Order: sequence, then structure tokens, then C-alpha cells
Amino acid sequence: MYAVLDLETTGLDAREHRIVECAVLDADAEGNVLDEWSTLIAIPGEGVVGASCLHGITRTMLERAPTFLEAAGCIVSRLIGRIVVGHVLDFDLAHLRSEFRRCSLDLPDLRPSGVCTRDLARTYLGSGSHSLSACCAATNIVHDAPHTALGDARATAGLLRYFISRGQVILAPATKDVLSRLAWPDIPLDSCRIAPRAQCVGR
Repeated sequence: MYAVLDLETTGLDAREHRIVECAVLDADAEGNVLDEWSTLIAIPGEGVVGASCLHGITRTMLERAPTFLEAAGCIVSRLIGRIVVGHVLDFDLAHLRSEFRRCSLDLPDLRPSGVCTRDLARTYLGSGSHSLSACCAATNIVHDAPHTALGDARATAGLLRYFISRGQVILAPATKDVLSRLAWPDIPLDSCRIAPRAQCVGR
């Protein structure tokens, strides 16, 4: 029912910066994680890949990773028909949209049917920081491996489950209809070479 999304990028500006890691978790109606998928994403050039001091990703680690176009089918297969969830969802969707455009593909508008856990935190967790780590600390959710796509996606799924258990995730009645009408790009859905961090040199 839910696809919990997290990205690591080379910077904040989706028009300029690139995705270097993507994780998507499949979760049920209660927010329980059923499946996990993640991959590093190769990008052009030879320069730095953003704040390596935070996300820990280096050029060497990306040498065996798929390009975004090579990973796009797997990403779509994990998002299609699901409510997309993210912590600062607009950030993730903006970067996804830009990467699809670079591949001459159109990403449908996923925001109307999406769920942002930071928005929920601002409503239900009171004042103070609403960073992912702060929200996890406030709700006693374990946040292992912060600033990795998989670690942050797991933490976001934990927040989703927390808010669902309290009846604080309210979906619009037309959500299913909205999802069924989304026009996804016509690309192969099972052709991705997965390059998780554990299989990459330098980590």
C-alpha cells in the first residue's frame, strides 16, 4: 500500500544536483515493512559527489552502480500503485522528477496522494526540530545508519507506522482513484543492476 522513499543526493537543488542512492521500502496499511530495495546510482563526471562526509558515498563506490536510467524501471515498479511516503517528500519527488526528465521520461505527480512524515511531525509532535533524527528521538524509533538511503527509509517507515497507529495518517477518499489514473512512463520494470553499499568498494 505504501512505498517509503529516501534518496541521497549530491546537493539540495534538484535542477543541478544528482541522485547517488535510492531506497524504496514496501509497507502495508499499518506501516509494517514487507520488502526493502536500495541501490547506488552512478552519475557522470569525476568530481566529488556532494557531502561525502554525511552520506559516505564516493566515486569509487559508484563505479559498479547502475545509471539512473538503468535503475528507473525498478524504481517505478516499487512506486506504481502505492502511496509514496517520505520525510520532506517534496525534496525527494523534486529530485526524482529531475532525474526522469534527464532521461526524457515524465514522472507523474505523486504529491497529491503522498504522505510526508515531516508534515505529520509538524502537526503532531509539537515545536522544535523536525529533522528525521529528531523525530525518531521524540518517538523512540531507532534510526540506524543515518544519511544512508536505506537507513533513512527505515526510520521514515518507523515514523509512518507511529503516526498510523495513532490514527494521524488520514488519506483522502479518492486516493485509490488518483493512484489508478497516474500515467507512468513505459519502461522495462525489471532490468536494474542493483549496487547496494555492501557490495561496493570503499565502504
